[in-house]
Amino acid sequence: MNNVSLEGRLTKDPELKGTDEKPVCDMRLAVNGVGNSPTCFIDVAAFGDLAADAAELAKGQGIRVEGALRYSEWQTKTEPPQRRSRHSVVAREVVVTA
Repeated sequence: MNNVSLEGRLTKDPELKGTDEKPVCDMRLAVNGVGNSPTCFIDVAAFGDLAADAAELAKGQGIRVEGALRYSEWQTKTEPPQRRSRHSVVAREVVVTA
């Protein structure tokens, strides 16, 4: 089962992209580390009706995200090409916290 639950603050205003039929909202979430662990910065994408709702949020706002972890790989266009990768979250639910 691929479930992830994160709570943190938005590092910038969410960006709504895509078309009216297929909107996508990209967000960046700062999640405080535990103990001496550093803060993690996580990319989050919301789709459809959730994207439109998430686009109303603002930088610094506290949110909780429930969703699925996604892994992406690609190669740069530089010479020589370099492999890059990242983990991100596809949101199923976004809830405003205090």
